[in-house]
Amino acid sequence: MMRFRALAVVTALAIIGSLSGIGTGFGAPARAHGVEARFVKVLDWKRPNIKRIMGTNRAHLEGVRDLWPDVISKVITVDGRACLYGEFFVLDVDDKYAFDIDEPVELQITYATDVTTPFIVGWDQNGGTGVGIHNVEPDKSARFATATLTLDRARLAGQATQGSDIAFSAPGSGAMVICDLKISRSNKTVEPTEFGTVKLHFQDEKGLSVPARVGLYDASGRAPLANRTALTLQRFADDRTMMAANDRTFWPSENRQIFYADKNYEARLPVGTYELIVGRGIEYKFHISNVTITRNAVSDVTVKMERYADMPAAGWYSGDAHIHFTRDEAVDPAAWGFIAAEDIHIANVLEMGNIVRVFFQNGGKWGKASRYIRDDHAIVSGQESPRTGFFGHTIHQNIQQPMHLKADEYFNYGKVFDEMQAQGGISGFAHMGWGARGGHAPRMNRGLVLLAPLGKVDFIEILQGGRVTADAWYKLLNLGYRIKPAAGSDWPYIDLPGIVRHYVNVGGPFDVDRWYKAYEEGRTFITNGPLLQFSINGKGMGEELRVAPGSTLKVSALARLNPELDRLDRLELITLGDVARTAANNGTDSISLDTEIKVDRSMWIAVRAYGQRKDGRNTTVAHSAPVYVVVGDEPTWKREAVPQIVAELQGQLKTMLTEPYETPVIGNEPWENRTILSEQWLQQRPLLRPEIEKASAAYQALLTRWQSYPKAADKVTASLTPPSATR
Repeated sequence: MMRFRALAVVTALAIIGSLSGIGTGFGAPARAHGVEARFVKVLDWKRPNIKRIMGTNRAHLEGVRDLWPDVISKVITVDGRACLYGEFFVLDVDDKYAFDIDEPVELQITYATDVTTPFIVGWDQNGGTGVGIHNVEPDKSARFATATLTLDRARLAGQATQGSDIAFSAPGSGAMVICDLKISRSNKTVEPTEFGTVKLHFQDEKGLSVPARVGLYDASGRAPLANRTALTLQRFADDRTMMAANDRTFWPSENRQIFYADKNYEARLPVGTYELIVGRGIEYKFHISNVTITRNAVSDVTVKMERYADMPAAGWYSGDAHIHFTRDEAVDPAAWGFIAAEDIHIANVLEMGNIVRVFFQNGGKWGKASRYIRDDHAIVSGQESPRTGFFGHTIHQNIQQPMHLKADEYFNYGKVFDEMQAQGGISGFAHMGWGARGGHAPRMNRGLVLLAPLGKVDFIEILQGGRVTADAWYKLLNLGYRIKPAAGSDWPYIDLPGIVRHYVNVGGPFDVDRWYKAYEEGRTFITNGPLLQFSINGKGMGEELRVAPGSTLKVSALARLNPELDRLDRLELITLGDVARTAANNGTDSISLDTEIKVDRSMWIAVRAYGQRKDGRNTTVAHSAPVYVVVGDEPTWKREAVPQIVAELQGQLKTMLTEPYETPVIGNEPWENRTILSEQWLQQRPLLRPEIEKASAAYQALLTRWQSYPKAADKVTASLTPPSATR
């Protein structure tokens, strides 16, 4: 409701003055090697010491919430004053006035009180997360009000969107009308006068030179800006040598400004003692030491990383289902260094389409020609397209050619899935943690409901953004559909590559083709920390075990967790979506669960592990793919749940034939396609009727088959064999 009130007041303001959108379009051109998939609009509104002011939807300042703006940023006139109107702005402070400083800065914000709702001011700061935050509660006592803020330890080194420094965000459907800004330095920055040199070299446990994630902090927590001997990485259209590790990124310091280096790094630094932290994914321990820089001397440091676990030695190799950056050529050493520094063996780098265009293009190389492989770490091209908030986002991996649908057939998702299947690719749905969309109660993506019963869906990305959302996956497993779990970081939107990942057991040395084949067979688990082992009667994840009625199953499971990341909490045995057994931690870094289950019907069984870090957007968790236990010829469904699930999904299919597009339009760059999506859905909806009816018939056939089995749920019994916890 707040948004409609805000719009109503702006209409009133327009009557008093004049409403004019005089922005210069969608911002400066993207750099040649990057791509601008954010909303960025440079506004014609000048203030002293501020080079540019832009409307945007994300700042990359931790704590300033990203938005999908419904109101295009504008300059309006209020009582004769030119004012900014919108939800989200970033300011680029003139580098000649302030760049890479360390001092308090005063910011005065004058705003029109009629419209302005509570807003957040975030700024590029020294130390800690690299971000300072103020929450502003508008003063409504006069027509205009001024808030005076002190930006403590301001850095203003251009680390936010397109080199900006300060962000304003009005969350919760709010809005701002900002009529003046004044920025004033305190000039308290102490300029260093004495310097030395640091040379860093990074090696793995075998002494081989490797890329790494690096933090270097002085006694105040300030991280010197990384120079060009660090990897220059893409974040949309930004080329970054330094960025922040968010709170979902395991990092053993309250200082979270990091950079990446491929084998070596060299920099000239002010004299002093620095904390050096080096990480390399969840299988490695952190290196933490001090480095002293003395005047005109060279400090030469070799860091040899120590493993916590060696998954490749057992045939397990990690992958990230969902990464975006542009590649001009297949050979991209900086991009490779980024993923290898996080020890990701398969990085699925995806072009991303919407109904009007394609972002993050890969230079035209596909199939094996797209692969860049070094030292058992590989970049492989794929696509995230089609994608709508209404039907869901789709991912297609290891494909031979992309297929981006034209606008007039954009909702024909099945056409893309059929083509990718014919190419030998692997296809699935992303972002299953989104929950409610367009004001509806949480439910399965429409596209997934449509395509799963037709056998077109290989996986669902259920681990992302620090949480597992398994509801849709469990429902489909409980209908007998054997769909794999996936984990995707969605860089640069959500997390750094590899913060979530899925491991695949190739059964031997690293090989890209063998990795995809093993994943398609379901030999996988997803994780952001815990490492899993799991078997039933010797059968591992993704395998099928055929037994006679009344058989006793011997279950063996193990979870391990690098204690430098988090502490294990529990290991659960999951049968048909329900917790059948739990083994609690006994204070060590591993939990084992050995038990027996007597079965009289088919089922799927998996394991799930949790760490002690738990919150809705930041939980330490791992989940295996199931072992499929088949009794007779019965599917591995949850027998008693089949009618309810089928009724729910058939109901969604029926609704698709008549429902309008979601409002408001969210996701998928709505600032450029909100109108065309709604229009095309209404035109294409009748064309989907045959496929909707085919999917409904597939659900009905499953229900008909279900009717031949006993309706009462058989009891699943576990033996009294206690689970055990070991080191």
